[in-house]
Amino acid sequence: MPAFEYKALSSSGKLKKGFLEGDSEKQVRQILRDQGLIPTEIEPLSKHEKHALGARQALFVPQIKTADLSLFTRELYTLLDAGTPLNEALKSMAQQAESKQMTRFVTSLHTKVAEGHGLASAMNQAPFKVPTDVIATVQAGEESGYLDKVLSRLAESVEQRDQLNKKMKTALIYPILMVVVAVVIVFFLMMYVVPKVVKVFDNMQQTLPPLTQGLLSFSDFIQHQWGWLFAFALFAWGFFVWLMRQENGRYKVHQLMLNTPGIQRFLIYSSAARWARTLGVLLSSGVAIQDALKISAEVVTLEPLKKLVLKMVSDVREGESVASAMQTAGFFPPLLLNLVRTGEGKGQLDTMLLKGAKHYEFSVETAANTLVSVLEPILIIIMGAVVLTVVLAIMMPIFEMNQMVGS
Repeated sequence: MPAFEYKALSSSGKLKKGFLEGDSEKQVRQILRDQGLIPTEIEPLSKHEKHALGARQALFVPQIKTADLSLFTRELYTLLDAGTPLNEALKSMAQQAESKQMTRFVTSLHTKVAEGHGLASAMNQAPFKVPTDVIATVQAGEESGYLDKVLSRLAESVEQRDQLNKKMKTALIYPILMVVVAVVIVFFLMMYVVPKVVKVFDNMQQTLPPLTQGLLSFSDFIQHQWGWLFAFALFAWGFFVWLMRQENGRYKVHQLMLNTPGIQRFLIYSSAARWARTLGVLLSSGVAIQDALKISAEVVTLEPLKKLVLKMVSDVREGESVASAMQTAGFFPPLLLNLVRTGEGKGQLDTMLLKGAKHYEFSVETAANTLVSVLEPILIIIMGAVVLTVVLAIMMPIFEMNQMVGS
C-alpha cells in the first residue's frame, strides 16, 4: 500500500504533518477528514523517493545519520527477535520514529517491503543514502535466512561506529573550538579595546615602545581591512570545500593529515578499526571475501588508505592471503596483522577481525584522550601569550608615563 505525506489543519487551526498509507490520495483525504482534520496538502512518498534518488548524483546527498542508523538496526533486531513479522516491525517503527527524516526513511522501507521487495532492496531505493556495507550485510542475512541474527551483529557494528565517530569529533572539534575562540578574542581586542587606549596615547608627548607601536599598527590594519579579511576567509573556506570535492585535492589533504605527527597514529587506528569491524561483520554474515573487501573499503574515509585497501581486492583475487595483502598495504598495525594471519590459519578470520577492531577502538579512545590532553595546555599557553602581549603593549607606555611624572 503506497504511503503519502500530508499537511492538515485541526479544528483549532493548528497545522499537523505526518504520513499515512492508503490506496489513493482520495482515501487518505477521507481518513484525515474522519479524524477531524482538514487536509491542505497530500503528496505521494514516491515523489520524494524519485527526488532523493536523483539527488544521489547531486552535490549534497541526504543520508541517514550514524546514530539514527544505530538505533534503527537495534530496534529492528529486537522486534524481529521477538517474532514480529518484518512488515509489521517496520510499520510500528515508522509510527514511533523520533524525527521526520527517520519517519520518511522507515515509511519508505515499509512501503517497499509491503510491495514485495526485500529489506536490502528497499534500503537501496530509500529516499536517503544508506552505507553500502549495511545494505550488503542485510542482503546476506536475507539470503541466509538469518536476518535477525545478522541484524544483531550489524547493530553492534553500527553502534561501535557511532561511538568511534563521537570520540573522533570530541578529539578534533575541541582544539578547533579553542582556536576559534582565541581568534574572536584577539579580533575583539583589536577592534574595540585597543582603539580606546590609542586616544590616551595620542596625548602623550613621548615615543611609544616598539611593542606598542606594532600593536597599534596591527589594530589599525584590522579596523580598516576587516572587510577584506572577512572576504579572504570566506574565499579560503570555499576553496577548501571545493578542494575536498576534487579527488586529487582530497587525496593530498588526507596525505598531509597522515604525515602530521601526533594525529597520524590516531587516524590510522581509527581507519583500521572501522575497516576490521566492517569486514568481520560482512564475513560472518556470509559475504564472499572479495566482495567484503571491496565493500569494507567504503568505510575508510582517508583516500590514501582507501586506495591501498582497494588494491588488496586485486591482490586477494590473484591468490594472495588477506594477511599478505595487508602486509603489502603497509599501514595496518602489527597486532591486527598477526590476528588476521592467525584467523586465516584457523578458519576464524571474522572472529579475529572483530577482536582486532575492539582492541583498536579502545586504542582510538586512548589516543583521542591523549591528543586532547596534549593540545589543551598548548592552546591555553598560546592564548595566554597572545593576551599577555596585548596587555604588555598597552601597559608599557602607562608605566613609562608614571615614571616621567614621578621624576
